[in-house]
Amino acid sequence: MKSLFRIIAGLFGVFFVLMGLRWAFDPSSAANSLGMILLDGEALSTQIGDLGSFFITVGVMTLIGVITQTRHWFYAPSMLLLVAAIYRSLATLMYDAPFALSSIIIEVVVGLFLIVTGSRISKDS
Repeated sequence: MKSLFRIIAGLFGVFFVLMGLRWAFDPSSAANSLGMILLDGEALSTQIGDLGSFFITVGVMTLIGVITQTRHWFYAPSMLLLVAAIYRSLATLMYDAPFALSSIIIEVVVGLFLIVTGSRISKDS
């Protein structure tokens, strides 16, 4: 069971790293895959910088957790994903943004999965 958690978390980690790299090397398709347009000017810098760093951080920290089997490496990526889901919900409640249910579900499921994975595969438990 421990191996299954590591494999699934590793796949999530690789996915997030690849998405982060897309923001560096093909930002137009990265934005498109998230239903966004690629911005311009300083907004483009912010879009690439913030979204690229978000995905790279989630992916790399997840992979470090998988490799080291140390629970605390899963906490930051979990928090990033779960807080993103909260902010998406706030965008709907406060600013009439469309409710992005599929994105919220992915963020919550993966965020909670990483918390559980950290406790299941950790060598320090």
